[in-house]
Amino acid sequence: MAEKREHNILSMEGVKDSEYVTEFGVPNNMANTAEINNWLINDTYEKNLELEYNKAIQLGRSESEAQSYSKQMANKGRVEARKLLKQVKEKRGY
Repeated sequence: MAEKREHNILSMEGVKDSEYVTEFGVPNNMANTAEINNWLINDTYEKNLELEYNKAIQLGRSESEAQSYSKQMANKGRVEARKLLKQVKEKRGY
């Protein structure tokens, strides 16, 4: 039987994929696959869209300004996460 690999972005820090399943609702079939990171990045992007939109509305921005702002901020986080993931993959070797 092949050894299970931990693929999550914090695996080098000892975090198990199963912890993301339990704590953050990652689908069980994503654990121990490279797809766990895509799921986490996309889930965080969607959550950030909503949070940043609500924040912009509270600060008095119009609906269209809030949508534009939230997309910009959420995408910035997604880009940074992808860069970090690439670095982790290179260090980890898979």
